[in-house]
Amino acid sequence: MSPKTPDRTPGPSDEEEIQLEDRSSDGDPTLEGAIRYLNGDFRGMTAGGVKSLTTGSGLSEGQHRALDQLVHEVSEDSFTEYEYTGNRVDAIRIYTNSGKTTKIRESEFTYTANKVTQIVTKQYDGSGILAETYTETITYSGNLVTDVSGVLS
Repeated sequence: MSPKTPDRTPGPSDEEEIQLEDRSSDGDPTLEGAIRYLNGDFRGMTAGGVKSLTTGSGLSEGQHRALDQLVHEVSEDSFTEYEYTGNRVDAIRIYTNSGKTTKIRESEFTYTANKVTQIVTKQYDGSGILAETYTETITYSGNLVTDVSGVLS
């Protein structure tokens, strides 16, 4: 095997990098499969039209919510506070930290004859603004739960 020769051209070789010049004045790519660098964004043409390759990817909140899946648990740094009346939990509130800077989620419980008959869970966005509410209504036969109905609002 012969030794490698030194790179005679300064800069990266073709195998290391593809350089696209800014084609902002030409607009979006016009051929399926083409990619252009426009105003700091990579834009690609697919059968579905022109899409940004650097922003806006992934599922929207609505698309994500429509998937059949388990409801997400809080999986971030958090502080949980329990509110009681006697031995009964009336509310669970989850914040971003022990200083209660931003509320993440809260669940409030309604009781009838010492049985939970309603759970209202509120989810907040990253700014602490209410994003959605899920209300569960629980029915009983004697001491046994017979039905739980949930409504997202």
